[in-house]
Amino acid sequence: MAYAELMEVAKGLSEDEISEVVDFARFIDAKRKKDDNKVVFDLLKGGLIYMADDFDETPECFKEYM
Repeated sequence: MAYAELMEVAKGLSEDEISEVVDFARFIDAKRKKDDNKVVFDLLKGGLIYMADDFDETPECFKEYM
């Protein structure tokens, strides 16, 4: 739907209906932005490549704080 067509349809709507249209447009925009961020998580699709055997152990330099 072109912008001009949207404006033409909006002219026949009440203030409450216009408010709903604006809310829906904001929802679509937020959904699109959320989907754009989803790409970042797909970068490591192959799974975990390497994890050290002592991953859960506290490093020596931090043991004094434990």
